[in-house]
Amino acid sequence: MRMAAMVSLYSAFSADDALAGHHEETISHGTHFGPVNATVKNGKLVSTTPHPAISMDTDMMRSLADYVNSPNRIKTPCVRKSFLEGRRQNELRGVEDFVSVSWQTALDLAAEKLLEAKQKWGNESIFRTSFAGWSQAGAINRPNTLQGRFLGLFGGFTDTISDYSAGASSQLMPYILGSAEIYSKQTSYEMIAANTKTIVLWGMDPLKSFLIDVGVPDFSRIKWFQRFKRLGMKFICIDPVYNDTAKELGAEWIPVRPGTDTAMILGMCHYLYTTGKYSKSFIDKYTVGFSMFLDYLLGKEDGIPKNLAWAEKICGVSVRRLVELTETLRSDKTLIGSLYGPQRIEHGEQYHWSLVTLASMLGNIGKPGSGINFGGGLLGVAGKLPRRLSQGRNPARTIIPASRMGEMLMNPGRTIDFNGTKITYPDVKLIYNMGANSMTHHQDINTLIAGLRKVDTMITHEIVWTPWAKFSDIVFPSTTSFERNDIGFSFVSNITYLWALKQVVKPMYEAKDDYWILAQIAKRLGFEKKFTMGKSVMEWVKWSYEGTGNNLPFDKFWKVGHIKLTQKPEDKKYVRFEDFIKNPNTNPLFTPSGKIEIHCEKISSYGYSDCLGHPTWYEPQEWLGGKMAKKHRFHLISIHPKYRLHSQMDNLPLGKKYKVNGREPVVINPADAKMLGISDGDNVEVYNDRGAIICGAVLSKRVMRNVVRVDEGAWYAPEKPGVPGTRCISGNPNVLTSDKPTSRLAQACSAHSCLVSLRKLTEKVKDNTAYDNPVVVNSKL
Repeated sequence: MRMAAMVSLYSAFSADDALAGHHEETISHGTHFGPVNATVKNGKLVSTTPHPAISMDTDMMRSLADYVNSPNRIKTPCVRKSFLEGRRQNELRGVEDFVSVSWQTALDLAAEKLLEAKQKWGNESIFRTSFAGWSQAGAINRPNTLQGRFLGLFGGFTDTISDYSAGASSQLMPYILGSAEIYSKQTSYEMIAANTKTIVLWGMDPLKSFLIDVGVPDFSRIKWFQRFKRLGMKFICIDPVYNDTAKELGAEWIPVRPGTDTAMILGMCHYLYTTGKYSKSFIDKYTVGFSMFLDYLLGKEDGIPKNLAWAEKICGVSVRRLVELTETLRSDKTLIGSLYGPQRIEHGEQYHWSLVTLASMLGNIGKPGSGINFGGGLLGVAGKLPRRLSQGRNPARTIIPASRMGEMLMNPGRTIDFNGTKITYPDVKLIYNMGANSMTHHQDINTLIAGLRKVDTMITHEIVWTPWAKFSDIVFPSTTSFERNDIGFSFVSNITYLWALKQVVKPMYEAKDDYWILAQIAKRLGFEKKFTMGKSVMEWVKWSYEGTGNNLPFDKFWKVGHIKLTQKPEDKKYVRFEDFIKNPNTNPLFTPSGKIEIHCEKISSYGYSDCLGHPTWYEPQEWLGGKMAKKHRFHLISIHPKYRLHSQMDNLPLGKKYKVNGREPVVINPADAKMLGISDGDNVEVYNDRGAIICGAVLSKRVMRNVVRVDEGAWYAPEKPGVPGTRCISGNPNVLTSDKPTSRLAQACSAHSCLVSLRKLTEKVKDNTAYDNPVVVNSKL
């Protein structure tokens, strides 16, 4: 069935005129920060403003011209000096100069090193880090897809499974609810607006999180939450931080000790059962394994009843408040919303599992406007997406959990448990990176750097001189999305817009798009025709559009720039799990039992002591109630930033809006700051046994006592380049976070389980060098 479309004209100018630099032009474009109108003057992008179809304005959206014109742009293909000379000297990565070389030299060298790795050590020795696709919003010229396609045709590579964002839940939830759930279609916002009285924001900050999107955001999700407030809904924020959404929506704040949400939830479950206020009929009809979970909950297994008093001692929320919260969940039409932050902890699988159990005991799953929502309406696209290039098959068939990169590099040959299977780490000799900055988002950066120094070759496609690019051997200058053509889309529970991602300016300096670079290397390796199938990027873009089934001809779509799609009436009435609740026999879940698995026999059969067959509280190694808190008394929360997408835009003038002394802020409760003699604007060292960073102090009562916040994404900058364990003078919190996995089930990121100490710095510290470009020496090669 073809989707109806409404077309809006918005520009009388052509991209060709702007590219020629004839006069000032306005051209539409789509990004992860939203759709924009790009103003081009004399061939230069001078500003980006909100697209008139979307009434949303953000600082990030208006900073995109700074991104394209950044002084950090990589101008030519570059090769690390000793690597070019054949000496490698991996210990000089991130320290020595680069040599500017011709495209032919760089492409030849990359092809040579890929072939060397394949012939000497096999395709498993080649590892790609580009799994997520956050660098470009398009469907065709997308680095992770292109790289998977290229390396697959080359014979294969070591790949990753899952992700850093929601690795614990994505591996657990198929056992419990029959799908990854966090990436599944959720109850429609229309149904929430019509039925919900209270929304619980459990570790969720949607008004910040939804400023960016894996596609091109239309910001409708933000507008829905703002509408909920106007409708008079009540909001409850359960979080160590009184976040931006809670503040804007006037939410009641229940501060909870970081990493203890599972204990809090179990206490609430105990209260429901012992007072007889749980829904026995729901448990009996729609779940399995409750009796086995009950033995644990009541303390029959370990002699410890998981009651409210027990929960209070762990999570720091009073018994009285826990009773009030539980009664609110029982009596009101309450929706429990959660994103991914609370499961990025030790034993993070238990958080969403216990939350599903609580919702089951309340009996409100599958009802309009209540139950649980693990994504804020994210994904679950019901319409026809633009087609993407197929990555094809990976002949090597070697995978590791995404967050295990550092451990893999340090321990080739080690075998680990993973989700009921065994995985043996390969001996990686070549890392190929496109559209990712793992030097920023990977945990325990000092260990990661030690592992990277063992690798023979590091090839990177990058737009600017990120920390990872500075650490690489061969660096190709890549175009921004404004310098290439593509197609993108906006979506919530269905596709809402299709966007023509038009090239706005000519590629700057010698930058090339990733498709061209890989095609040129493929040519040298003998499979260019298989990679390109004889198509240009624009031919692929047209092919992609035609897959959507729209009646509007492609040429017309490209000229107009976007299509707004009509939402299907049935999508507005969608309730997650409604069909299952109406008839569980006809509409079973894709779980082993067909029901919600409170106790999962399959997981139990794996014999993992760190992930049993039912929701369990495990005491983390690092938390405020443990022994380590006597040494490091503050819990570090490294949540997503407001003014950048992970590390993207960290180098822009926008940083002046929030940086302190040119460094990442550390947010401290005023009472803690007073005890430490710290004032607003002071330089502060945040440290633990894994490393140290320097931040600028910001005092705020919106973070609870004994908790500090340093947002993830600051570019790594070593105080003494090349010296192991040196301080990061930019404030990257992943210098401090642990590389310990959540459990043997998911082997996921547990960065939020991190204890630190703080001290005020009275001595002069080195200026932040994160945004300094490396020295690039010209060459005739």
